[in-house]
Amino acid sequence: MIFVARSAKPQILKKNESGWLADLKTAANPLAKEKAAKKYAHREIRESLVAMFHGKCAYCESYVKHVGYPNIEHFRPRNGTRGNAALPFPWDNLLLSSTVCNGPQYKSDKFPNQAEGGPLLNPCADNPDDHLEFHYDPVAKIAAVLYKTTRGKLTEEIIGLNRLDLKIYRSKHVRRIAALAKLAGSYSEAADLLSEATKSDADYSRFAILFISG
Repeated sequence: MIFVARSAKPQILKKNESGWLADLKTAANPLAKEKAAKKYAHREIRESLVAMFHGKCAYCESYVKHVGYPNIEHFRPRNGTRGNAALPFPWDNLLLSSTVCNGPQYKSDKFPNQAEGGPLLNPCADNPDDHLEFHYDPVAKIAAVLYKTTRGKLTEEIIGLNRLDLKIYRSKHVRRIAALAKLAGSYSEAADLLSEATKSDADYSRFAILFISG
């Protein structure tokens, strides 16, 4: 997880957000409400999120666009919770995520409050480095997300940042980056590839930064 600066609100939201919200409030039945709420899934909104997150999941940093349809994730539950208002449309509540991170086994509509150790980390509002530690064990060859704070622990657990399949795939990728780091001092191409791996549009870029930050 890395910090991502939020881009400007898409024009479609600037133009229609208030009207969509009015339609949602006046919907006559649950089916009409769901139809009104789902206007957040407009193509222009999805494309803006894909561009902002470089096609990566906001939580786990895996590329998702080339293997499926990225989820438009509501950081705070879009249908409201514990008396809070529904939030299907606000731009600052929308993220891009994989279907697994946002699936029923993990984030879904979970949103623990402060008394429960929350809220979860928002990569567009929080600096993940303040709450999480990104660690590569060169002996075990495991790339793991550790926590520094209660919010970091809760985020790692609820989103599943160390779930087995993700950790295996991520560790293989980071192992290759570790090999590049060893060669970077002798081969300019290895140095260039290592530099590319640290950029925000590269998958698991936060782990790549480990090898240039010391």
